[in-house]
Amino acid sequence: MTSDRIARGLEILVDGFFDNPVFAWVFADEATRAEALEAWFRFWIDFYGEHGTLVLDEDGAGAALWADPRTPHLDGDAAAPLVALVKRYNGDRTGVVFGALADVVPPRDPHWYLNALAARRGERSRGVGARLLAPGLERSREEGVPIYLESSNPKNLSFYYRHGFEDLGAAIDLPGVGPVMQRMWRNA
Repeated sequence: MTSDRIARGLEILVDGFFDNPVFAWVFADEATRAEALEAWFRFWIDFYGEHGTLVLDEDGAGAALWADPRTPHLDGDAAAPLVALVKRYNGDRTGVVFGALADVVPPRDPHWYLNALAARRGERSRGVGARLLAPGLERSREEGVPIYLESSNPKNLSFYYRHGFEDLGAAIDLPGVGPVMQRMWRNA
């Protein structure tokens, strides 16, 4: 991925996730949320490396971040930079954040992982998400490999259901917010 492509993708992801319920809870300080989101998504792009794909809508209206089935799991020392990132923006609240997200564990079965799918705030409900999701659905069918994601906004569940995703367990509750995160799976 070129640095220009990454910069454009980060800009879109930050805009698209700025008012997301989970990220507004994780990065509660609105004054630093954009910076925190950029660091968050940059971490994942770097972690995925050659196993990651950043898809940009041709109009610049949306972006999707995928990890292929060969992507290593975020375990042990590999998680330390992510913990440090969250701590930088949460301080003493870091334990609460990670405690609430402890149940967000990807399945161990091989799968494509849709880490993020975002439309810019002014571009929502215009088909951007479907355009960005379509190549991943096709790749899943062709390869016979399922897709996993975490929907971090209850408003998006019907979109994923329409595209063949099913709930994977109960929704995850965030303290003071309620159930807002749903693990989802789509068979190939």
